[in-house]
Amino acid sequence: MEKRTLLAIILCILVIILYQIFFAPKVVLREPQVPVPEKVVGAPEEKALPPPEIPIIESRQIMVETDLVEAIFTTQGARLKNYKLKKHLDEEKRPVELVLPTEENRYPLSLEIPGEPELVQENWSIDKEKLILSENNPTGELEFTYLNPQGLEIIKKLKFYNNSYKIDARISLQNTTLENIYIPEYRLSWGPGIGEEEKKVGRRYGQFAGPVSFINGKLIKDTLERGFFKGPSVQVGVPTVHKGKVGWVALKSKYFMAAFVPPQGAQAAIIEKDERNKATVGIEMTPFSLKGKESISQEFTIYPGPKDYELVKGLGLGLEKAVDLAWWGWLTPICLILLKLFKWFYKIIPNYGVAIILITFLTKVILLPFTQKSFTHMREMQAIQPKINALREKHKDNPQELSRQMMRLYREHKVNPLGGCLPMLLQMPIFFALFGLLYTAIELRGAGFIWWIRDLSLPDTITHLAGFPINILPLLMGLTTLIQQKMTMVDLKATKMMLFMPIFLTFIFYNFPSGLVLYWLVTNILTIGQQYIIAKRVPAPAK
Repeated sequence: MEKRTLLAIILCILVIILYQIFFAPKVVLREPQVPVPEKVVGAPEEKALPPPEIPIIESRQIMVETDLVEAIFTTQGARLKNYKLKKHLDEEKRPVELVLPTEENRYPLSLEIPGEPELVQENWSIDKEKLILSENNPTGELEFTYLNPQGLEIIKKLKFYNNSYKIDARISLQNTTLENIYIPEYRLSWGPGIGEEEKKVGRRYGQFAGPVSFINGKLIKDTLERGFFKGPSVQVGVPTVHKGKVGWVALKSKYFMAAFVPPQGAQAAIIEKDERNKATVGIEMTPFSLKGKESISQEFTIYPGPKDYELVKGLGLGLEKAVDLAWWGWLTPICLILLKLFKWFYKIIPNYGVAIILITFLTKVILLPFTQKSFTHMREMQAIQPKINALREKHKDNPQELSRQMMRLYREHKVNPLGGCLPMLLQMPIFFALFGLLYTAIELRGAGFIWWIRDLSLPDTITHLAGFPINILPLLMGLTTLIQQKMTMVDLKATKMMLFMPIFLTFIFYNFPSGLVLYWLVTNILTIGQQYIIAKRVPAPAK
């Protein structure tokens, strides 16, 4: 090793040692030159209490079980080690786990104060061995307590509900000394990541998954990966800070999320990303001071559970804004109407596949006047297609004359070349709303339909050939799309071009959830029937 390199290393080590001795932040900072209260009950005037004795606490695990979840807490840092949703199963029929395994000993619900690493390293005392809730015992609490060497006592109290995923948290800080203690901005967080079987839900066509915050009345989404047009908004090792009035911060996947709703006094939402591209989200509280013997309590609401819109909205916390029902916000009112109809059909016939068929039929009935007008116009255009082709051939060198003759032809036959567009445009909002709803609805997750369709949130794969999945519904959808094209096309050139559409749609939909493909297939079948009826009423095109 070169002498200069060795010297540089020695200097770096010395700088680090000197920094730790003279400049590194202390565990809990005491405010300088703050007078001690003149009167302190139960203590001699102008005398500080001796340093508290910190008991040695052994590491333990505490189980919490309700009708909905099964959780395991560790006393090391009073953190959440496992959190399983009993009503939602993975591919192996096991409860979905929302806590990702980590090699860095990082777990959700950690309480962090700058300069106090022992908060997540040392064991906290706990008031009970386990907590089992039921209908007869609907609520219960866990209380973790930690006392640091400077005399700051921290109590983390968690309240659970048997019939809700909500957790009410109260963070209490007690100054057990006579001197003022300054509390830097402490943080309550979830991460890294939120567990969900990524192989099952996929990432290719999913809606937004990742950190989302509600700051100053606006929704902020932070991307973890590079998109088509820009890079990720969160960088590894560089916290993203959203300051302002914090409504909530959440980390979500396609079907689940973990959210924090803070009390007054939250100053920012913090987003971090590790080398595995897993995010940690947290609430950062405003710094404050505690006088001698003074205490303060702050309450949070925590929601680790499914992205069920009605369930989340029922909490009254505004978390429903984190649930994407559609790709565009302006479609949300339509999605909510369709969602209510969807669940209403399910109550009548408890099969979500049947509910999809019924809601598809209902939307076709509602849109019948528009689709009938569009198909009638299409049939009329087919009838004059030979004359249009003749005019194009006759006036191919004179575009202006061709345009005049075409307009004359349209007037003679009372056909508007754009007449079929408006009815189709009026149908698009309902189509996109239903499309987005069926793609993200957690109700379809794990819900079977018939025979080989055992999960409407997954492709309906029946087997694999050389590793390639064979999905039946997309193939049937492509076939019915082909039939539609043949029923509406008479011009040979146009037919050859439009036959590309069934192949293209089959490719796009091939790995979509089977519930969504079922909707499109049923739409195609109903459309074919409608086209057949209109074809009987409107004269066939001239040969």
